Amino acid sequence: MKLLKNFKVLKASSIVETIIAIVLISICSLVALSVYINVISQNSPVHYYEAKHKVEQLTHLAIKNQDYENDIFKYNHYTITKNAIIKADEQIVVLDYTITTGNKKYNIIKLVKFEKGN
Repeated sequence: MKLLKNFKVLKASSIVETIIAIVLISICSLVALSVYINVISQNSPVHYYEAKHKVEQLTHLAIKNQDYENDIFKYNHYTITKNAIIKADEQIVVLDYTITTGNKKYNIIKLVKFEKGN
């Protein structure tokens, strides 16, 4: 008898608690699945991100060297076309980069401060 008194009585969960747990698990699964689908379905290849990084490098180089001429840069998996439009009255240069990877084209536009004296 003494041994039976030491056991604690566990309450069983109600149907409402079970339903709440199932709903919470379902919502978490839905959020995780939607994030997974968005990550998988992105159509931007790795070459696009390499080209974006290269555009940043080319922009910094153009600013450093004051090189605002149109140019084409060809790499293994992508091509970058630079079009520079100098707006002297506004003292800016519009650098329009077109990235071509396979059959897709992406545009990146950069505005740079322009100084005539340099």
